[in-house]
Amino acid sequence: MSAFWTDTYQFHFQHYFNKPFDIQVYHGPDGAALKLATYDWARQGFRIYASMGLADRLLQKETEVFGEVILFSDVADKEVPQLFVNALFFILQHDIPLGSRFAIGFSAMDDEFSRRYGKAALYITRPSDEDEEFAEVEKGEALGRVFQAYFITPEEDEFLEKNGADAFEEAFWKQFGDELTEDERCDLAIDKAKAHDLEEKMQERQRRASKALSVRRASCV
Repeated sequence: MSAFWTDTYQFHFQHYFNKPFDIQVYHGPDGAALKLATYDWARQGFRIYASMGLADRLLQKETEVFGEVILFSDVADKEVPQLFVNALFFILQHDIPLGSRFAIGFSAMDDEFSRRYGKAALYITRPSDEDEEFAEVEKGEALGRVFQAYFITPEEDEFLEKNGADAFEEAFWKQFGDELTEDERCDLAIDKAKAHDLEEKMQERQRRASKALSVRRASCV
């Protein structure tokens, strides 16, 4: 069962991100291991970290919603993968449902990173990618999911705690720009007269998404 889902996710991420240039093994407080695959060809200026083995661990706990988590980073600081994997182990230790849209704050030992970039926590929710097929991994009748972690500011973390995930995400997703409607996607494929304008709209959303994914970005609240 374990190799089944790990291999499936590894193939899934390779399809979208190309081959990883590195895979590291990390050990949690209980001695259990998780892998982080690092991809550097998928988005210009970013590395993408993807968990490997989280889905299997969640299945062992008989968790209904299971999957792997990705994280984009445009800084090369060594704290980034460490903060990410610490959050993953925290999820496992405290049985936090992956689909519950939650934040995990940094500990005092990460104050330097927090001061450097003005970030206080990792927020885990759906992926920023518009491709619905990316967010779901199927094997037979079983369905795994892809989640994404985002660095958030102290102000955002406080707003999330006070107002809840719905209110926070209303502001958070505005950073990425408007998604294409289904009609616009069809026009992009078949209507050459509209293709240029829609292509510009897609490129603008890509620019806004890169800004929103940056570790250096400002608060959205």
